[in-house]
Amino acid sequence: MKLALNTLVYEVGNKGPEESLRSAEKYGFRYIEYAGIRKGNPLTMTAEQRKEAVRIVKHNDIHSTQMLMVATKDTAHPNAKKRDAVFDYMKACTDYQLEMGGRQLLVCWGGGLYELGTSPEQSWLYMVENVGRFAEWCLDKDLLVGIELDPHVYFICNNTYKLAKAIEDIGLPNVYPNVDVGHLVITREEPEQLEKLKSRMIHVHLSETESFAHTNSILGTGAVPFRKYVDKCLELGIEENCAKLGEPCVAGIEMGSEASGGFVENPDYWVEESLKFLEKELPNVTR
Repeated sequence: MKLALNTLVYEVGNKGPEESLRSAEKYGFRYIEYAGIRKGNPLTMTAEQRKEAVRIVKHNDIHSTQMLMVATKDTAHPNAKKRDAVFDYMKACTDYQLEMGGRQLLVCWGGGLYELGTSPEQSWLYMVENVGRFAEWCLDKDLLVGIELDPHVYFICNNTYKLAKAIEDIGLPNVYPNVDVGHLVITREEPEQLEKLKSRMIHVHLSETESFAHTNSILGTGAVPFRKYVDKCLELGIEENCAKLGEPCVAGIEMGSEASGGFVENPDYWVEESLKFLEKELPNVTR
């Protein structure tokens, strides 16, 4: 398993893709997870910005292991126009991920939100339909579509049982569960509860929490027992799953809170402190 840098911490720190990608190179990362939000949103970046970001990635032999499609909270919105807008955003993210040479795309926000005035059952159907049509659109492009659970009551997929059910209901071979260990701590799900997902696990997020609040803070400053979860993923065969797909097996450092509108004063400092912690906590997960 390799270590990846998630660029979200730079976006939350009001830094653009060029800065985050140069920092990835500076700290010796070969793998990144790209956050498609704020200055890094493919829909709002200029052609020149996209070209420069792709140049940095390819010049430094950096692999974009995952595109975080962060602007997806309306995936299951009862308004069809809002669901379609999310679909268009996901397609734009896909085009950009292909430019960078990556295959994996992640639907964030737990697949969407439960909205007032709509039953949970109907929200589930909207999520399955919208994520499903996107995954089907990605099939002939040989792309992989991830869903992750988000750990609060208003997220549609907010535990491993719902995540497994979403994958079953969508029913396509290119859909996978993203494992965010910080989220699992909040939902009080032990590593053993990942066993139901073992045949499709291919990606891990290392995020921090204070046990109740999803702080996305510097790794090692909260309550997450990272080694327990990573060891379980390895035991369940995540590296073998990735090898079958020709994908690198990575765990990405995810920091910075997009949902709460947080701000990171010095993203480089957050990365440096997290790396110091991980050298002790997960010495075998290297850049």
